[in-house]
This record gives sequence, C-alpha cells and structure tokens, in this order.
Amino acid sequence: MIDIDRRTVLAGAAVSALALPSLSRAATDPMATLPGWQADPMRWFQLAFTEDDPGAFDPDFWMAYFREIGAQGVCLSAGGGIAFYPTRIPHHGKSANMTSGRDPFGTMALACKREGIDVLARIDPHAMPQSAFAAHPEWAARDAQGEARRHWSASDLYLTCPYGPYNFEFMPEVIDEIATRYPVDGFFGNRWNTLGLCHCDSCKRNFEAATGAQLPTQTDPATPEGLRWHEWSQSRLLAVQDLWNETIVKRRPNAFFVSGTERRGIMDYDAREIGERMKMVFGDRQARSSESTYYTPGTKAWNSGRFAKELRGYMFDKPVGHIISVGVEEEYRWKDSVQDAAEIRIWAAGSIAQGARPWITKFNAKPFDRRWMPVVKDLFNWHRRHERYLRNTANLARVALVIENRGPAVIGGAQHRLEMEGHRRGFYQAMLEARIPFDAIDAAYLDPEHLARFDVLVLANAAVLSESQCAQLRAFVARGGAIVATHETSLYDEMGKKRPDFALADLFGCHYERTEAPLHNSYLTLRAPHPALAPLEGVSRTIAATARVHVRRDGPADVPITLVPSFPDLPMERVFTDVTESDIPMALCRKVGKGRVAYLPMNIAATFEELQHADHMRIMAGMVHWALGARQPMEVAGPGLVDIAWWRQERSLAAHIVNLNNPMTGSGSYREAIPTGPYEVSLELPEGAQVRAVTLLDAGMPATTRRDGERLVVTVPSVSFHEIIAVDLA
Repeated sequence: MIDIDRRTVLAGAAVSALALPSLSRAATDPMATLPGWQADPMRWFQLAFTEDDPGAFDPDFWMAYFREIGAQGVCLSAGGGIAFYPTRIPHHGKSANMTSGRDPFGTMALACKREGIDVLARIDPHAMPQSAFAAHPEWAARDAQGEARRHWSASDLYLTCPYGPYNFEFMPEVIDEIATRYPVDGFFGNRWNTLGLCHCDSCKRNFEAATGAQLPTQTDPATPEGLRWHEWSQSRLLAVQDLWNETIVKRRPNAFFVSGTERRGIMDYDAREIGERMKMVFGDRQARSSESTYYTPGTKAWNSGRFAKELRGYMFDKPVGHIISVGVEEEYRWKDSVQDAAEIRIWAAGSIAQGARPWITKFNAKPFDRRWMPVVKDLFNWHRRHERYLRNTANLARVALVIENRGPAVIGGAQHRLEMEGHRRGFYQAMLEARIPFDAIDAAYLDPEHLARFDVLVLANAAVLSESQCAQLRAFVARGGAIVATHETSLYDEMGKKRPDFALADLFGCHYERTEAPLHNSYLTLRAPHPALAPLEGVSRTIAATARVHVRRDGPADVPITLVPSFPDLPMERVFTDVTESDIPMALCRKVGKGRVAYLPMNIAATFEELQHADHMRIMAGMVHWALGARQPMEVAGPGLVDIAWWRQERSLAAHIVNLNNPMTGSGSYREAIPTGPYEVSLELPEGAQVRAVTLLDAGMPATTRRDGERLVVTVPSVSFHEIIAVDLA
C-alpha cells in the first residue's frame, strides 16, 4: 500500500540522488524485504532526526554520503513519541516541522531502498506530547504518589509506561502503519524498555495478577520484592517484543524488531530469552565515558571489544553490531559534539576486531561540525575493501570467559553491582594484557553444543549458578575440558540464595567455610616450580588479594600458591611476621578425570581491576595457560598493549591486532595514533588448511612469513590502529 505522496517519491521526484547508479545491493523491487536479509549489511549508519529537520535538511546530501561510505544499512527516525512521517493515527505526535507534503522518513527510506540499502525504522515510545496525555492519561508512567511523570529533559512531554497500554495497544498501531506504508526491513526500538518502576493502574493490576503481590516501593534485585519485580518486568517486555514482531510480520513477513538497548538494566535480561528471539543485535555502547555505572561504557579503550564479545556470547553466529557515536558521550549530553578522529578509530577498531559490524550514529540531520565525516568515510571504505576478511564464520580461540550477569545484580544489588562486575572486568583485562586469544560465552549456554569449541572456561567469581549449570560444568570437565575459577564461584543458587558449600566443591577439591574481607598487608607465597607460575619465574612472594575464601581441602591437588596471613603495617618497627610460610591454599590445581581445574579462593580478578598489580595478571594468565595445557592458537611477541583475535571466514583466516599503546587508553580521548611494533605473530592453522597468500591489510602489502611446523609465523613491522593478517586459503 503506497499513498499518493510516496508515489511521487517512488517516481524519483523527491530525491534526485535516486537517479544515480547504486554502489550497493539494490533489490529488483525496492519495496521488498528479502529472507535472511540481516546477514548481508556489514556497515550501518543511523540518522536521528530532530524536530526542526523536516524541510531543513538535505536528503541528497545524505544519500550522496551513504554512497561514498558504502553504507549497507541505515536506521532512520520514524515514529513513537514523535512521528517523522505523515501519520494518520490519532495522538501520534508529529514533529513540529511536519507540514503538509513533508515526509522525511518516507523520503529517505525509499531513497535508501532504491540504492539497495536496508532500512530500520527507529521507533521511540518513551515519551508523548501533552495532547496525547490529555486524551489518554492511562498511557503515562506514574510515581509512587500516582502523579504522571514528566520528561526529565523536555518538561512539555510525559513519560510513558512501557508495561501497559501504550506499548501493548498504541505502539502496535504505529508499527502496523509504518510497516504497511513504507519499505522497512525492520524496526529499531530506542528507549522502549528503560523506565524502571511504574505505579500506574495498569502496572498495579497486572503485577498483582501475575504475582499475587503489591508493587514494591523499590526495585533493588538484592531484595526478594525487587527480584520479583524484575522477573515480572522482563516477562512484560518480552511480551512486548513478541507482540511487536507479530504485528510486523503480518505486513512484512521477513522484517522483525531489533532492541536498541541490548539486555542492560539494573538486572540484565535473560540471555537465552534475548538470544532466541533476536535475529540481530546492536550494542549501544556508543563512546567512552567517565561516568561509572553499569549502564555506561567506562573509560577503557578496549571496552568496545569487550561489549562485542559479550553480545556474541549469546548471539553466536547471528549478526552483532556496535553503535558508535561520532560525538562525545558524557553525562553533560553534548549531542552536537565531535570526537577526535583517533578516538572514533580506536573505538571502532576494538569492536570490529572482536566480530562486530560498525554502526555510526549521528543526531541532527543538519551537521554543524563535519570533521567526523571524512573519518567515517575512510573507516567504512577500509572496511568495505576488506569485507571478505570480516565476514567471520568461527572464532578460533579455545578459551572462553563465562558471562554470569545475574550474580552482580542479585548479590551486589543496585549499590554494589558495578563493584562485583570488577571480577569479570579484571580477568578480561588480565587475558587481554597476556595476549591470550579468548571469546565469551553466556552462562545461559553451558550445554555441550555451545561449549564444544572451547577447551578452557574462566569463571571469574561466577557466584550465581544453578544446579543444572553446575552439572553442565562437571560434564564439560568430564569430557576433557578445563576450568579456572575464582573466589565464590558456585556459592549461590540462581535466586541468589547462599549455599552452605560450593556447588562445585567436587571440582575444586575443597569446601567453603567463610569469606574474609578486607585483607590488609597479606601476601602470596609462590611455590615454584609449577607450570601455572611460569610467568613469575624467580618470584617467591607477591601481594595478596583484598579478600579471600577460607576453604577446607578434601582431595589431592597441587597448591602452587599459599597465603602469608596479615600482619601489622604500622608502626614501621612492627612490620614483620614470623609466619613466612603456611599451608593456607590460594590456588588449587587439579586433574579431574580427563580435565583440569584451577581454583583460586580469593578475589584476585577484582583486586587486579582495582589496583592493576602486574603479578596478579601474571597469575591469572599462568592459570589459563596451565589449564589449556598447550600453546595458544595465536601468539603475539612484541612491545606494549594489544588486543588480539583469530578468526576464520569461508575461504580465509584473519588475525587482528589492535594497538592500544597510547597514554589515553585508560581514560580520556585519543588525539593520535602512536604506531608500535614490530610484532611476530605465530598462528595455529586449522587442520588441512593450505595457505595461498598472506597480506597485511592495513599496510597494504604482502606479509613476510615462515613456517614453524604446523604454525604460520608472520612479521608485522608496525601497527597504527588496527592491522589484520589476512591468510587466503587454497
């Protein structure tokens, strides 16, 4: 169904750029959405309209730019709280500049489709105008006193309730109208699920019907009432997704809904529920930020790659993208700002190396500061030239960091969740610094099928595990797999209830007694020689962690690390101890059947995240190497800090090196690239692989190589931001 205004657009009158030759994958029918289309677009661009854009922005300008950068997918603001097309739905607030004949969404959507660019319609239902509120006060979110909640930034708007009739009745009408009238391939939901607790009548009624309880006064998941509310709110939002998808496919069978906020919340959504519903996801970690919450990306330059890994940990071979803002993403909300070119490049490099497809987002279709445009053009054209080496079919890492997101929420609660996530962040950084190629797997997917490609699982204080998950981990070890676990792993059940003992005590070879924290002035004795301590050869003592678990051993194990208990640290004359040795285990390394288990009864990963002591990194890396019992499939020798990844494609292999040697890697913003090298990279080739050619893609030249048995050794003279060793297979 095409209305009269859009017939004009289809004829090409509205956008002269439509007459230009396509550089993309134009479909025969511009209205078509092809089956499985989501696997195709590798480079995305989001143009988020402001209310003064209609009649003021230049569609030809943007179409020419999309063509220049080789964009294959575009996300355009469509409707929800504010419509950027001539909606016919009552109380669907139109953009202030939406006068007769203007259809910015329709004009751009059709232009993109004519160019073969896939289109996502951005819908944002989190707020509504005064007129909608006056007609439907039941749509509004309400506080504990029952008062309608106004928008925190735009006081003329009212916040909507995501759990009630606005999302379940009004938004399906909007989605149906867009899907009927426009050639969209999917819908991208912005701020559709981020409100939190609402006290409207619909929430009171539905919550009581589902749980038999009254709405809580707070939502801290560390409390029973808060956890109950989170379980209910997740069920409502999953029902919204299902309803919206049902609405979409009635009009466009191959289209679907994409969440714009992945799984984040005070308590994250269940990974299996999201992974099985979503056909693609985009990580909404747009740029580094100095804010320290579990919502923000943090200050570390490698976090873009970390978020990509965590998304792939439950999406697997489905398309995963990473939303990258060209602007500064701080709490002060400078939405018309521009990042330095080097900062955009390094944030993109990390996510691309770890398997994400770049998505550049720009707010306001009338760009004031255009310095970002040549940067994105250069980045996207680099990506386009090397696309075949970026269409990954398998990650070749044999180590996986288990992502257990429930524990920090239900144990740490709103106050300490970020602190508890330090265990995972710390172990992530330790393996990154140690140049261990590793992937991520969500704790919802510990079945044999999803674990088959891994030899080692890292459980960085994976405290909350169900009995079935623990059984899966035992089975993994029984099949010959290895586990490296820390601190209180498996001490709590899936609801956050503390067990009297570790559920995995049989693997650890010890039993839980109590947790002691904080520890002051205590030390670790390193009992060499032991293979796990190879990175600390010649070191006999180092600092302990800041907390430890008292355990009782009950089985044979190597104990390469023991504790020197705390002793006075003042006055200086008292800083000594007679207890220089003890039998208190701080690492237990065991062979369990065909597998191996290393258990460290201390918060070493969280301590490393806090204090950055190199010996802690070396201990964690040594345990992973011991657990693997073989060489890593990718080894990198050379200076400084790099992030690495080793991938397979249909007819090639690709080894990524991201250069993190920069004074701004930990915080701030990159001003420039600081080329670093040389590097010698040793790559384990898949069985039967025959190498035809090896190229350094960023340098644009053939690589110098030699063979080391079944391994390929490649010399990389220098890395600016991101080098890829492309190995073409015969």
